[in-house]
Amino acid sequence: MVLTKLFSRRKLRLSAAQRVDLELLDQVLDVETDRFSATALGLARQFARARATVDVAAYRQRRLETANPTEIADLPDVRGSYYQSELRRIPAMDRQEEFRMARRHEFLRGLLEHALTWAGCSPPDAEVLARKSAAAVRAALQGVPAKAGVDRAWVCRTADQLEDLRNLYVEGALYIVLGTVNRYRGLGVDTLDLIQEGNASLFQAIDGFDWRRDVRFRTYAQYWVHQAVLKMLYNSARTVRVPIWVQKVLGKIRRAQEAGRREGRELPHAEIADRIGVPEAKVAWVLGTRRYAVSLDAEVASEEGASLVQLLPDESSLPVPESIPAGDLRKELDGAMADLPEREQRILRRRFGLDGTEPQTLGEIASDLGITAERVRQLQNAALGRMKKPGKLRRLQAFVE
Repeated sequence: MVLTKLFSRRKLRLSAAQRVDLELLDQVLDVETDRFSATALGLARQFARARATVDVAAYRQRRLETANPTEIADLPDVRGSYYQSELRRIPAMDRQEEFRMARRHEFLRGLLEHALTWAGCSPPDAEVLARKSAAAVRAALQGVPAKAGVDRAWVCRTADQLEDLRNLYVEGALYIVLGTVNRYRGLGVDTLDLIQEGNASLFQAIDGFDWRRDVRFRTYAQYWVHQAVLKMLYNSARTVRVPIWVQKVLGKIRRAQEAGRREGRELPHAEIADRIGVPEAKVAWVLGTRRYAVSLDAEVASEEGASLVQLLPDESSLPVPESIPAGDLRKELDGAMADLPEREQRILRRRFGLDGTEPQTLGEIASDLGITAERVRQLQNAALGRMKKPGKLRRLQAFVE
């Protein structure tokens, strides 16, 4: 068993302000399970009398220098990020290291609780503070009246070392997150965001882990990682947030529907409700909550380069015909044609029905004017050419839909 002695037991004699190596601490803490609490408490009192500390930094450096790069087969594809290269440099904890680290963490947390009580905190407050950051411990000590003979600097150093050890603990377990993240990639949340949530959940796993049960930390931590990743997906994967219980029921419905399709049929709501054990009305309601969001910048397949937002009407503005005051168009046309010869004005008005009459053909206009249809066409083109001058076009541009 892992809980049997890993080293031969030895007593520790501490000198003033001694920095104790973690491996030497392991030798003292390597006792039978039922004797660990008493041994840790006695050692904490020795540390307090000697103002001793634990050398976490030296152990971290030694571990990095002697360990081989971690081989992780299921590392998510996070190419281009600094995280991937750094993660492979951190050695993962094996079974024995997990139990050693759990014992160290429990001892240092107990030592900090003892130190905070000695500094004037109540035992319940000390227990809560020992689970917080070193900065929170310092801030809390500012509000506690100073006691004679209490070395607050040593208390703060103890808080720093517990924080360093907790960080080292998490670093050795980072690989635990990767398998869970790989299962839920591509569901609407960035892979690095899922990894970050999983890594943060390891701190909760450390606080709740009980090494006395002879269960690996990896096994226990996977539950916390799984819950953190699912919570991130439930809260962030959809544009419109849906309650978690609704999404869980929706997952059960989806699995029931897939099972029905494998049987070659689509299941009615009543059968789905019977299979997952919920009322039929709830199945219908949950299925009605499914909404799919589409980006306004999504490309429209029918038009190259066009986006969906370009096809939506602007409800804040009036349509062009309604936005043009009555009479403005005729007024502007009269002004634009004012410098044309009278015959050309008559041709344009009759040819395009500008006076409100029906447009006439070239032949009809030619018969009335006593000229040929070809001559009417020439005069029409000459008049249109004059109308296309920049000044006239600017005046008429607002009327062009």
